[in-house]
Amino acid sequence: VSGPYDWFTLNFSVIGSEFPQNLLLLGWAMVVGGFYHTFTRYCIGQTAPYLHAKTELAMIDGAVCLLLTAILFPYKPSSLPFISMLHLAMAFSASVIFFLSITIVDLKLLVIAPRLFFLPTVLLLFAILVSIGLLALCNFLITSALEIFLTIFSCFWLKLFHRRIIILVRKKRMAARI
Repeated sequence: VSGPYDWFTLNFSVIGSEFPQNLLLLGWAMVVGGFYHTFTRYCIGQTAPYLHAKTELAMIDGAVCLLLTAILFPYKPSSLPFISMLHLAMAFSASVIFFLSITIVDLKLLVIAPRLFFLPTVLLLFAILVSIGLLALCNFLITSALEIFLTIFSCFWLKLFHRRIIILVRKKRMAARI
């Protein structure tokens, strides 16, 4: 693939299937996967005294492993169809598992502090609807537009989520002192 890219018909796997873009795809996966892994574990770790999220933390670890493993399998459907299918399955599963894990944690926190976690929950539902809409618009192909939307949305969402966790932790500490 060369030249300008159509964000609604191609995805990062197609764009990164040849040298030197494959190195950029590997770098992107390491940076994004590392950020999500580190920041999400940090956020959830702050809730450890009152939220049991060992399963969700393991899911986040698994999602990052799937993402990084997917990148090692080249996406070349014409010459390597089975390897390409594995690549797609692992990359898609990594995203689904990551969003599922943060959704479960968010819902647990919504039960503990409904006012604090109502907005993050609504935003997650919004992201699901937008993702389904983008998938439908693009004939159910995972496109660069969807990948970019989910990456940007999840970064902003994690920042909001982190702020809400900080507020919750402060409230819990204050309540424990009284």
